[in-house]
Amino acid sequence: MRSLYLNYAFPFHLPLESINTLPLVSPVYMTKIKKPIDYINSLRFSSDSKTRKLGESLHKKYLQWTQSLNLKGLIEFLKAIQENREIIGVAQLFGKFRACSFEEFVYRLIQTKISIPEELNLYWGEKCLIWKESDQKYGMELDVLIGRKIDDLVDAAVAIDAKVELDASRLKTTLASFLLLKRWNLDVKCFLVYMLGEINPLLLKLSEPWIDGIYQIDPEKDETLALLKSIQDALKGF
Repeated sequence: MRSLYLNYAFPFHLPLESINTLPLVSPVYMTKIKKPIDYINSLRFSSDSKTRKLGESLHKKYLQWTQSLNLKGLIEFLKAIQENREIIGVAQLFGKFRACSFEEFVYRLIQTKISIPEELNLYWGEKCLIWKESDQKYGMELDVLIGRKIDDLVDAAVAIDAKVELDASRLKTTLASFLLLKRWNLDVKCFLVYMLGEINPLLLKLSEPWIDGIYQIDPEKDETLALLKSIQDALKGF
């Protein structure tokens, strides 16, 4: 996801020239190359027996939480990734592994619990349309989208950004993405969901005017039902 710096005081009045200077998207749009099962299989089929054993253990945990959508099961899975980071590899690798696992959890929750109108679809790891003019367009990846495809870009009705850990830097990136998306379509609903909050609550409060809902999914503060209700309410007009 691109990190873009905006004047947050005037989120919907960005000069058109600022968008025109962005590079155009490639004619081909790809979903995220690696998903949790890909990371797991790379461990399961390793030449190292210790790595294979870890892969099989993670695969078992993965099947459990993807089928049950049990939050405790997901947390145990993420904890196992964290505890075995030396076997899995560099920090960036196991960090992405954990991040896309939480994205999949949110995706599967919506897939299972939300009634999506026939004219819309649910997408994970796709690029959404944030600007189009004549034969030029720009797409930006957001974690989970509900919308319709237009030439391999998703015209989003709902956008969800999912973070395992939410800090100030990640919040700013999410804000920038949502502001650009809302500049293109004021009617889109944008939601942020996270597990661990590593952020000043005041900064989170200050961001609320530009995010349609901020929810935490954690054993001590599980706002899953509120998130699902907000998403379902956002789809009532379709």
